[in-house]
Amino acid sequence: MFDVVVIGAGFSGLQAAYSAQQAGLSVAVIEARDRVGGKSWSVPLSNGRGVADLGAAWVNDTLQPRIWSYITRFGLQDKIVKQRLEHTAVMVLANGKRIEFPQGITPEFPPEDKKNLERIRDHIQAESLKPNGLRVEDDNVSLDQYVRNLGAGPLTLAMVNLWVRVMHGIESTEESAAWFIDYCRSNRGLLAIRADDHTGGNYMRISAGTQTIAKGIASLIGHGKIHLSSPVASIEDEKTHVTITTTTGKSFMAKKAIISIPSTMYKELNFSPPLPAAVQEVTNATKLGHYNKAIVFYERPWWRDLGFNGFIMSYKGPACVIRDTSIDEAGIYGFTCFVNGDEGKKWAKMRPHERRKVILDELADAFNVGIDSGAYRPAEFFEQIWQHEEFSRGALAPVTAIGHYTKFAHVYGKPVGNLHFVGTEYSNDWKGYMEGALASGEKGAKEVVEALQEQTPLRSQL
Repeated sequence: MFDVVVIGAGFSGLQAAYSAQQAGLSVAVIEARDRVGGKSWSVPLSNGRGVADLGAAWVNDTLQPRIWSYITRFGLQDKIVKQRLEHTAVMVLANGKRIEFPQGITPEFPPEDKKNLERIRDHIQAESLKPNGLRVEDDNVSLDQYVRNLGAGPLTLAMVNLWVRVMHGIESTEESAAWFIDYCRSNRGLLAIRADDHTGGNYMRISAGTQTIAKGIASLIGHGKIHLSSPVASIEDEKTHVTITTTTGKSFMAKKAIISIPSTMYKELNFSPPLPAAVQEVTNATKLGHYNKAIVFYERPWWRDLGFNGFIMSYKGPACVIRDTSIDEAGIYGFTCFVNGDEGKKWAKMRPHERRKVILDELADAFNVGIDSGAYRPAEFFEQIWQHEEFSRGALAPVTAIGHYTKFAHVYGKPVGNLHFVGTEYSNDWKGYMEGALASGEKGAKEVVEALQEQTPLRSQL
């Protein structure tokens, strides 16, 4: 019998297993996929020059100490690429009108619209910096209605919706103001979560791919303790221990279990006894967004010749935000296009060649170039629709239903019997990021260690 079995080998599950092992516990990790990393998935380019990160991609060296410690531990600090900030960015309005502006400032909207946007932005920033600012009344209203109540105009409403699309893959009518503000709070505020410089979460990328980190943690745990291609069929909490059975017929017994999958997917697992009614109510209603990526690579960075840095925000879509994710030293030039929310839902229903065409059209329109331009001559084109991925069903972190975040705070992510729950959705530090997943994994392992210490002293502590 193991001390603890972890279900899921994403970042939170791997960290939970490693932390528990470091505390002296015997561990096993069960993963449905044939790989570790969860929503971190780095796939090789056909030219052999590098990888494309289909999922998690960005880190920060000073604000995210957990992920950075692994980067240095695995010798990846010399493979860091900082996000390009110089030169001109592009804003595309719903009617297709283009606004060119220096990245890092508010686009040059009409004066009254710009003033309105900055007032709403600054209000949410201030609320997101309040350490105890979570309010029930804000949880009972959508973010869209919240900013309408503050007097948001049409362009501001569209920008707020764009924030939600790129951050969560849904629309601003679908999540509560409290959830959005608290998400920003865990990420050092609204401005930090949107920033591409050293103050924010979108500052650095890893040329070797973020899945390299997950593979490194798996090596620390020991590959023999990680069971891949083993979807879980049932979880039985028998009071004295837990029995976990996989669809492949394997059975694992442990004193405790740590569940490291999105709460939206709990309803697909067979828990015995069933999870408490309140836990089922909140988790059954959580939503994973349409969070999709189109990654386009070129032989040369043709857009820079035109004075652009590759950053695009678009109310029109289909991609709501596009970033230059080139690795210049490797001769890799291209974009990561986030095709999220309702536009992502439409895009996902298209045929592959149609999805490719609308992305190339968007790039050409944003940079004001024609059919004979470099925009239509990509060297490689990747796409990832996370809701089509059987063991993900969307990204990034599940969003609670309006009114549920505060109503069910007493049970959401809390232990049930011998079952403990981890995931970036439960983190109070960088929720939605790899850093948040690591933080939650640490916390879940600590819960297990403390619970078992009441029964048997351990050799060491977390």
